[in-house]
Amino acid sequence: MAALLKKRAFLEYGQLIQDPPQPPPKKLRLIKKPPVRSYAIDFISCLESCNSSNEIMQILLRIDTTELDKSDLTDALKMLTDHFKTEAESAVRVKILSLLGDIGQQFECDVVIIIEECMGLLKNEMSHKVLAQGINTILKLAKLIPDNVQLHQKLVETAKNYLKDTNHSVKCKCLEVIGVLAPSCGHNIDRKNILNLVTSYFTNEDARVRSQAFKTTINLHDKGFKLDPAIYTIVCDALNDDYEIVRQAVLKLIWVIGNAYPENIILLPDSEQELRLIDDAFGKICTGVTDLSMFVRTQAAKLLGSMSLVSPKFLNQTLDKKLMSNMRRKRTAHELAWENVTSGEWASGKKWADDAPRELIDADSINLMSSGACGAFVHGLEDEFLEVRSAAVESLCQLSLNNPHFANLSLDFLVDMFNDEIEDVRLKAIDSLRQISAHIVLRDDQIETILAALEDFSQEVREGLHRMLSACQMSTTPGLKMCVEKLLDNLKKYPQDKRSTFRCMQKMGEQHPELILPLVPQFLNIHPFFDMAEPDVENPQYICILILVLNAAKNFPTILPLLEPHTRKHYTYLRDTMPNLVPVLTFITNENNIEVKPTNVMESVNFLKTVVNGLGVTTHKMHTNLLLKAKEHLLRLSEMDQQVSGTAQFTALYIGAQILMLQIFKKGAWMNPTSLATQQSNNLKANIQSLLEHCLKLQHLFVGFSAKELCVIKQFRLRALAINLVHIVKGSNASALAPCHHFLSTVEDMQTEIENANLEPDEFTSAVFKELWILEEPRPGTVARILIPILTDTKLGPIPQPNINIPLSKGQLLKYL
Repeated sequence: MAALLKKRAFLEYGQLIQDPPQPPPKKLRLIKKPPVRSYAIDFISCLESCNSSNEIMQILLRIDTTELDKSDLTDALKMLTDHFKTEAESAVRVKILSLLGDIGQQFECDVVIIIEECMGLLKNEMSHKVLAQGINTILKLAKLIPDNVQLHQKLVETAKNYLKDTNHSVKCKCLEVIGVLAPSCGHNIDRKNILNLVTSYFTNEDARVRSQAFKTTINLHDKGFKLDPAIYTIVCDALNDDYEIVRQAVLKLIWVIGNAYPENIILLPDSEQELRLIDDAFGKICTGVTDLSMFVRTQAAKLLGSMSLVSPKFLNQTLDKKLMSNMRRKRTAHELAWENVTSGEWASGKKWADDAPRELIDADSINLMSSGACGAFVHGLEDEFLEVRSAAVESLCQLSLNNPHFANLSLDFLVDMFNDEIEDVRLKAIDSLRQISAHIVLRDDQIETILAALEDFSQEVREGLHRMLSACQMSTTPGLKMCVEKLLDNLKKYPQDKRSTFRCMQKMGEQHPELILPLVPQFLNIHPFFDMAEPDVENPQYICILILVLNAAKNFPTILPLLEPHTRKHYTYLRDTMPNLVPVLTFITNENNIEVKPTNVMESVNFLKTVVNGLGVTTHKMHTNLLLKAKEHLLRLSEMDQQVSGTAQFTALYIGAQILMLQIFKKGAWMNPTSLATQQSNNLKANIQSLLEHCLKLQHLFVGFSAKELCVIKQFRLRALAINLVHIVKGSNASALAPCHHFLSTVEDMQTEIENANLEPDEFTSAVFKELWILEEPRPGTVARILIPILTDTKLGPIPQPNINIPLSKGQLLKYL
């Protein structure tokens, strides 16, 4: 039995199995089909056998859908031109000219030949439609050969001749040819005559011709033609045209002239007032925002955003609907008296000429801009069409990017647009506010309006609001608390916004550490006596709070000692799981609660650097308080460590000078001291004198400065001298010639010193150099007017880094008997 099983196993495992033979692989034979032969030439040859114009038109339409072989080009052109000469129907001739243009675009090598054929066909043509199509075909083909100057010059002359045609289509096409081809002729053409020819059609009886004339003028300017600013008055008159296509073109041309000659001075009609051209053009375009046509209003709103050279008084008026009556020219007392003497009217005797008829005052004569310009952006943002509102929001954003004051004025209007009924408008308003965030600070009422938009169903709107809130600066702790609480509530309603909310909290923590500090116990539920329950680290709301607080602690180390032990453990967990959202922090434990004092020079220097660097992070209201505390600590350090006493006293004196300057700038009263009461005026004067004394002490009581440090001190003193000059000019009857001369001399010495030391001036000094360089007569009043916006717009420079090589110079007076 065992032998039998062994035999069976051997047979089973020792048997060879062969696969069946595979069939030979199949071969595919690919047959390349010959290209489909073009029947265009056959269709063209059938034109002669057609009996009616309808049949010819059907064949021409079929030719339009087929491709023509290059070898048949000559025959096709000959057949088409021959048939054109014998065809009586104008519609067929129009289609033949259109086909010639398509053939020319297909075979660019023979464009000149086709153009010559078209020009020959138009010589004896009487139909206006055919002439317009022929000129359009020639223009389309001429664009394919931009380097052929002689041909372009010839076509321009041809267009001039056809301008005499009475049909509007022919005139429009001729003007278009001139606008496109005349700039490529170079100096071979009289540009002045071309412009005069085009401008002569500004008053044509047909609105389409007028519109094309304005568009041609814009095209010529874009391609290098220099426009005559004298046409500005004629162009402005066309704003009252009855047709919107004309008003659209006129608005664009006014914008072009205003940007080309912004500083030209013009006289207002029926007035002796002089005005910059860019300001008047801005006012004219503002009137387009109240136009009857939606397209005109949209274009006007778009053009306003690119007029960055407009004077601030005109720009600010676009956000106020009230007329600028205060901008009217005031008559002198002599003129008023002369009117009374020469009136010649009967009166009651109480007042001379009291019953004289009042003059008829037009709205345009009350202000330098027409009444439509007042509140132009308000009208644009309240328009019924979303296109106008969207364009107004974009223009507000563009103008605010270059003008911080205007950005603050437009803030309320942009915030109101968050409630717009159209999602695209809301998104543009949100993105615009994000772009101008560097110039604005949100108030609590504005934050409340913004947070109401977080209830929007659109995730794109909510994420846009998160990006905007992360970029903006908030003014108060209650406003920040309200914002955080609203974001946390919104996260419960929309859990899909978790990542966007995390990034928003990160940026808010980095930008508002001083506002978050008093809220840390409340956010983290820290009780002074009881141990509270440890929060769940997986809770998204708790993670948001941790991201906010930990990012604030990065720039404000005072927050770290407030954190509970479990919060530090959670920090380690979040640091491992979300390294891109949680910063690197160093926790210092001090179990014995021992006060650490500086024991050597390096520790004192490090303390100095910590104080100075900490002041560069703070903003808003706490900045002045921290400066006062830092000054107190530095004076205490100068008493404790004699080796860094000079450096500490110098830094404390510099901080004291900055505090005085901030007090002077507070509420802006230094720009108009005459509006202050006597006590306030005396305080302002005392602060300025104390500031000048601080600057002299900084410059002369210490030694060992490097060239860069001495330059920083002198630039700070230059700012103090500028404030003193403005105060004397604006708030005193004393002569300002001597302070002005001293200031200008200091500026010259400063410029020479900076150039010799190869140093970069700060923002204020650079602006002073730039403005005084172009000043022709440096009178005290003129210099003061220049200095006021520079002092307002430029920020104070950083505090110089501590240098232990700055000792305090001392002297001793000896009395000899």
